[in-house]
Amino acid sequence: MGEDRNEGTYIGQLNLRMPGDSAESAHRVAGGIARGLAQRIPAGMQRHIGALSIRVQARAGATESEMSDAVVEAIIGALQR
Repeated sequence: MGEDRNEGTYIGQLNLRMPGDSAESAHRVAGGIARGLAQRIPAGMQRHIGALSIRVQARAGATESEMSDAVVEAIIGALQR
């Protein structure tokens, strides 16, 4: 069954650089980002963005959830510009 990319949020590629963290941690953060964006982006919003580059610095000792939330906030902010 094919994926309908016209409904919901679709991220073709997400690159995270998280120095000192494991690949498993990065996967969990990426999952949190996907869930956060799905909750925050309005259902009717349709927009194609070829690429979006953001830089987020989390505080030392930030949890995976805090890192996910920070990235989601940065993406939402970039989409609103």
